[in-house]
Amino acid sequence: MSKIKKRLKRQGPITTIIFLTLLIGLISFIFNLIKISGNTTEAGTLETTLVTVNNIFSKDGIKYLLNNSVINFQLMKPLIYLIMSLIATSILESSGLLNHIISPLKKVRPYFITMITVLVSIVLSFIGDYSYIILFPMVSSIYKILGRNPLLGIITSFIGVTIGYGSGMIFSYQDYLLSITTAKSATNIDSAFEYNLWSNLYIMIVSTIVLTIVSTLSIEKLLAKKFKRYDENIELNKSKKALKITTIIFAVLLAFIIYSIIPGMPLSGMLLNSSEHEYIAKLFGDTSAFGNGLMLIIVAISVICSFVYGRISGNIRNTNDYTHSLTQSFENTGYILVLLFFASIMLGLLEWSNIPTVIGANIVDFVGSLNFNGTLLIIIAFISIVIISIIMPSTITKWNIVAPVYVPLLMRANITPAFTQTIFMSSDAIGKCFSPVYIYLIIMIGFLYKQDKQYNASLFGLMKTLMPIILLLLGTYIILVLGWYLIGLPIGINASIIM
Repeated sequence: MSKIKKRLKRQGPITTIIFLTLLIGLISFIFNLIKISGNTTEAGTLETTLVTVNNIFSKDGIKYLLNNSVINFQLMKPLIYLIMSLIATSILESSGLLNHIISPLKKVRPYFITMITVLVSIVLSFIGDYSYIILFPMVSSIYKILGRNPLLGIITSFIGVTIGYGSGMIFSYQDYLLSITTAKSATNIDSAFEYNLWSNLYIMIVSTIVLTIVSTLSIEKLLAKKFKRYDENIELNKSKKALKITTIIFAVLLAFIIYSIIPGMPLSGMLLNSSEHEYIAKLFGDTSAFGNGLMLIIVAISVICSFVYGRISGNIRNTNDYTHSLTQSFENTGYILVLLFFASIMLGLLEWSNIPTVIGANIVDFVGSLNFNGTLLIIIAFISIVIISIIMPSTITKWNIVAPVYVPLLMRANITPAFTQTIFMSSDAIGKCFSPVYIYLIIMIGFLYKQDKQYNASLFGLMKTLMPIILLLLGTYIILVLGWYLIGLPIGINASIIM
């Protein structure tokens, strides 16, 4: 077993993904053969559904592989986000606009750069999965300008966004979707229960501050020294006049976007989904023009502002320069595309096999059968969700399995559904950091290779590098959750821990 682990740590990411795909197939064959199954419960009802494992090496499995591999790759949202984000980063970098804005930060100490990166990443998790694809290329470019290693910036932003899913400064659309399932699950115990969207506000704000400090210290002490400084002279023209005009244009564009997402004003709210009741759902719902078009909005503003700055400053002299500036960041992206292709096959087969659902359902049933209360119950619930998240990174899918059991279970232990959701969000964030099947961990490895081909980032080798930091964050989250519970502080507006 130790030899296998050593080989995996040396294997390239693509080889590792292929190995994991074969391993998933083998597990599906064994689980199907010995009839392992699990029961999932519908939120708000007592109806259960038996879920069995599908054998990937069966006739149906082969048909699924051939019928859906190309489709799954085509439907990968990260692939589309990646293209759009690279366009925005390319033009911002080539025009000199990003260099002009960021250069003053060269005088700031590295510790504060790390802290700013972590904090921005945590806050930006509010917009969901967009945040990874926006930050990976953007932060790497910013770190180059500041003379810091771009690889460190990419890893720092990954840590920030991932743990941000468990904290954040305000509730996101994901939190809203989780709250719907939480409320339904709570009605099994309290038929009159209603979820307050601000019920986690206090603990979210405190978590953000504490996690930012812990992440910054751990990254600077345990990780930063492993990456050499980046020395590259970026020779681009700077123009105060160009920056002033660009700032005015940016302010006008931003004011228009903001007005377009304000409901109730004359001719406003055009980018909102008016059929929803909660504002966060109007903003990021499935049919919201703002939510679906956010990347396009970012690209459009970046292209317009960068073109204006580039032309006035002289960094973009003609249409050929402009065309090249839109594609500069696409160099060495082939590795990311190949990674995404093999990852799409692996993740598609993993979902089709039902392995995560069956394992998750059995873990949930086991925890539900335990007769524990208070602190021990919280720790067990936390750790179990971390384990489930390793094989099932999807937050919403996982909560649909966990909530119908854990919410009533903790309510019987006199713990409110809002605090149970807080426990889930915290443990879910940590579990993703440990997951070799988390798509954004895989994409991060692709970006690391894109920035430095000499950096030998194997999937499990990188996870080993991050392990000390993630374990510290795991301990921090547990201390926060247990400390809040033992002290009995309110976790949000009109929300307590004890029922």
